[in-house]
Amino acid sequence: MDNHTNGKLQNGKLEEIKEAEKPKQNNFKAQKFWTNFKCLYNLSKEEIDSFFQSYELFDNERVNENNEKLIVSWYHVLNYLCSLGEVEKMYIPPVIDPNISIVENQNEYEKKVMSYIGAEKGKSFLDIGCGRGRVAAHIASHSGAKVTGINIDPTQIQLGRENAENIGLTDKLNFVHQSFNDPYPFEDETFDGIYEIQALSYTKDMNALFKEWYRVLKPGAKVSILDWFLYDKFDKDNEYHRDLLKKCKPMIGAVYNPTTKEMCEALENNGFKIIVDENASIDGHQYQLIEKADTYFRSMYSMVKFVVSIKLLPEHFLTLFDRFIKDADSFIIGDKLGIWTSCHQIVAVKPE
Repeated sequence: MDNHTNGKLQNGKLEEIKEAEKPKQNNFKAQKFWTNFKCLYNLSKEEIDSFFQSYELFDNERVNENNEKLIVSWYHVLNYLCSLGEVEKMYIPPVIDPNISIVENQNEYEKKVMSYIGAEKGKSFLDIGCGRGRVAAHIASHSGAKVTGINIDPTQIQLGRENAENIGLTDKLNFVHQSFNDPYPFEDETFDGIYEIQALSYTKDMNALFKEWYRVLKPGAKVSILDWFLYDKFDKDNEYHRDLLKKCKPMIGAVYNPTTKEMCEALENNGFKIIVDENASIDGHQYQLIEKADTYFRSMYSMVKFVVSIKLLPEHFLTLFDRFIKDADSFIIGDKLGIWTSCHQIVAVKPE
């Protein structure tokens, strides 16, 4: 049998395996959907009120000691809303391939992260703002590396721990409940790399943060940053740009709005060397995937609106969804104009 024929058979076998796994995957997705749906259904009035109050956070330019607690109130509800769709990992990824889903683009991007930081068995990595720990789980299971996640929201930390137990990765995954702005409970030169995805908008002090990163990293270790930035095309004197930004910030959860230059300079000021500084999407835009997510949640909103109208769901469902999908078009317009992005990639290294 020649290699070409063997390759066809191997590919065919892989496709058979994928097809056989689909019912299990669909069943797992359905279980997750209804679990999160029930959590939303059972939210208390206090939790709902705290969620809406948390939007005050996005009127600020930086997170501080007085408003940091609002982050927890926001994510406590948001993580359930996001998990009803394809954004359980709570980020819109760069467009790696426009012909595949958001989840598949997330997985492809995370493979790039593994390559950037050199994730492999025997090494240890730190996930900043780890959310529910789903990215950490993917990296640990795919590479064999150990991953420690930090997150300010105790609900997400608990969900990360439960998931690690469910998938049998408690030996590879560790989750720490704390603000990533506070000093870390780790010895000097503990980690072989650090990565973060769309979390640094909650940074209090960029220099203090990167100083702490430098401390806990081994010499030669790399950091991977994928985050929200204003580009040079953003004109702070342009009223239309300012209005778009005001609407966009709560939609994507942005407080601090740095430029790529500001972040690179902060990294360099704390000893790092920049090796990658570029937009991670193939054409420099994310709007294709943002539109996919928006279309899904708007269709769900229409369904929820009907079910609430016939009193089969409590009214807070509609109120939550209305707030959740509000102003998605501002993000899309800004992305198309090239005045901002949430998928700019920076990779830096701690010199040996």
